Amino acid sequence: MSLGNYFENVRGKGILATSDGRGVVDAAVYARPHFVGEDTCVFLMADRVTHKNLQENPHAAYLFVEESHRYAGKRLYLTKTKESEDQDIISELRRNRSRPTDCNQSEDAKSFVVYFHVDSVRPLVGDYEKADPSSENRCPTCQGKTTGSGHLCVPARHEDETCDWCGASIVDERHLCNEKVKELAYYCNSCGRAAVQAEHVCDPRAIAPST
Repeated sequence: MSLGNYFENVRGKGILATSDGRGVVDAAVYARPHFVGEDTCVFLMADRVTHKNLQENPHAAYLFVEESHRYAGKRLYLTKTKESEDQDIISELRRNRSRPTDCNQSEDAKSFVVYFHVDSVRPLVGDYEKADPSSENRCPTCQGKTTGSGHLCVPARHEDETCDWCGASIVDERHLCNEKVKELAYYCNSCGRAAVQAEHVCDPRAIAPST
């Protein structure tokens, strides 16, 4: 089941957690998000602590507890991408109470439509969910889209592939040899693995040159 269908059909309670630029954490009750595609969700929010925190720190986490099961639900790890004060969109979201809304928000309060990229998904309890086999090249660890060659979270295996640096047969992108190590330019801010190309890690950061 896609995330959009899940949140359209499953009842429950949600908490949206944010923090300010100093790392001071806040949590607020929010209804189920609305999805635009599979990787973008939307919340309607007032200009309160949650919205102010997102001006300083775009990262957030949404915890959703299903109504019918004590330990069932989802955790979404989010990054804010944009926001809008478009009154047509706000009115549409308010008309449908199954759509996103700040549960503490009054009708006449100033509102914002805030868009988030879904960075990863976890169940309410336990490790990262496995990718849906029917989904298109989605990593079961970070839930990010991957190319056909995979990336370092769950690299694709190619028995006939050989290393561009040493010529040896390799089974995945984790292969390292002395010449390849010299070319490593990125590390993953999530798992710490290093790679030559940024697309081979989930959260790439450039490796600073040695001085």
